[in-house]
This record gives sequence, C-alpha cells and structure tokens, in this order.
Amino acid sequence: MTYRIKPVQGDSIAVPQLVFSKLGTADEANVRVALYVLATQSTDPAQIAAALKLRSRRSAESALAFWAGAGLLEQVDDNQACAPQASAPAPMTWQQIAQASRTDPMISALIECAQTSFGRALSHSEMQKLVALYTDGGVHPEVLLLCITYLAGKDKRTVGAVSREIKAWQAEGVDPGEQADAYLQKLAGREQHEAFVCGLLQQDSLTLGEKKAIARWYENYGYGDEMVTEASLQAGARRDVWYLNGILKSWQAKGLQTVHDVRGSGAVQSPESRNVRVDRQTPSGNDFLQSAAERPRRLKRKD
Repeated sequence: MTYRIKPVQGDSIAVPQLVFSKLGTADEANVRVALYVLATQSTDPAQIAAALKLRSRRSAESALAFWAGAGLLEQVDDNQACAPQASAPAPMTWQQIAQASRTDPMISALIECAQTSFGRALSHSEMQKLVALYTDGGVHPEVLLLCITYLAGKDKRTVGAVSREIKAWQAEGVDPGEQADAYLQKLAGREQHEAFVCGLLQQDSLTLGEKKAIARWYENYGYGDEMVTEASLQAGARRDVWYLNGILKSWQAKGLQTVHDVRGSGAVQSPESRNVRVDRQTPSGNDFLQSAAERPRRLKRKD
C-alpha cells in the first residue's frame, strides 16, 4: 500500500528546514516542543509542559535549550525580558460594571449566571474579577458560562475557582463552541475512568500524577476498562496505579491492543496471572484420550 499527502483543507504553519535537519538527533519531546512553539509563538515552559503533557517543566526547558543551541530560538537578555510592560488596566468599579452592562448584555448575563449557579449574590470584588476575565482576559463568554455551570456541579462555587479552571482550559487550548462541549465531555470521561480504577484497586482517592497516568491509558494508549482490568489481574498482589502503568505502557510499546493480544503474546507480568485461562478460538482436533485402550502400557522400571 502506498500513501500520498492529502490537500491541505485547514490552517497550516511554516516549519523551518532547520527542524527537519535535526530530526535525526532531536528526541520526540524536542520535536513536539518545536512544533508547538512554531504554532503558538509561546516559549513559556509551564504552558508548554501542560499543553503537551510533558513529565515536568524541566522537560520543556530542556527542549527549549536544545532549539536555542540549534539556532531555532534565541535567548533574550534578562534585563530585556524583565523590562516593564504596560500595566494591566485597573478593575472596573461597580458603577463602571453597571454602566457597561447596559451596552453589553453579556456582562449582566455572566453575573446572573454566576449568582444563580452559586446560589448567592456575588460581592463587588467577585464581580470585578468575573467581568475582568471577559473584558480584559479575552475569555469567550460562552466558555465562561460553561465553566461556571461545570464548577457549580462540582460544588466549587467561587469566582477564584472559575479563574483557576479557565487557566487550565486555556492551557488545553479550549475554544468556544463545540470544542468547549467536547472538553467537558472529556473531563466527564476522565472522572468515570478514575472512579473505575479506584473501585478496581479499592482506593479512596488519587494523586494528580495518578490521574494523569490514568488519562494516558484511555486517551493516548486507546485502552478501555477491559485492558485495565487485565493489567490488574496480571499485577496480582502488587496492584497499584504505577504498577499498572508499567504493565500498560509495555503493552502499548509492543502494540498489544486487546486482551486477546496480551494473552496470545504470553505477556504475563506476575505468577498470579498464570492462573488466567486462555481458550483456543477453535479446537486443536487432538484428543489425548482417543485410542487410550490400544496404546501399550508403560510400566515403571524396578531397579
């Protein structure tokens, strides 16, 4: 089978030839960081690590240093980087918010939605912070409304929680419309997967690192509950998230995608898992009891 490039039907970015010349020496993380920087123009290590799901901020910093040495990026003098920038606009006063809501009905809609979802009246400072996310932060009002409703359902009823959640959504590149709805569905799916793993391992809670590992199993590896259950069986007494993570990561590296693939490949991880029965899809046709009476007896020799 041969392949050819499909006609480009969406946005595209220019990739310098320098990036292609370094493909032989750059590892996967370096290449991903280069493409992200070219697409977003962002060189913030924390934002890059969150968007690309790297192991840590240090991984992003290492990749940036690699491309700085290769000539794709240039270092900015600390004095220049810390040069004073235009100060952020002062928060709107109560009178300004009231006046702006008359010309922009979305402001009053945001405040009304927050007060209804939180079940209480917002303070003046909370109104200022909420309106600033829309007017100064450039957050689309549809995303704000979805975020407020989502957090209210999780009993997080503060504007501070909305601000923190919006930052996390921005790191994921969430835009208004269908993409925001899809992201909420992804979050709901993650909660279901985390609850399943907690029940499987009889854990009451998960750390942030464990939650990220579980998300990789389902979203990056493409595994479902049945593969996680199989890994749990093969882990035996050593069942915890990180031991399961090692098993599933090795299966993904070997290209094993189903329980049948795992059992057929002999990828057994622990003695307990050897008790798992593996049936043939079709009988072998060999019956060891057939013609048993006609076979000669073999008597044990007596020395």
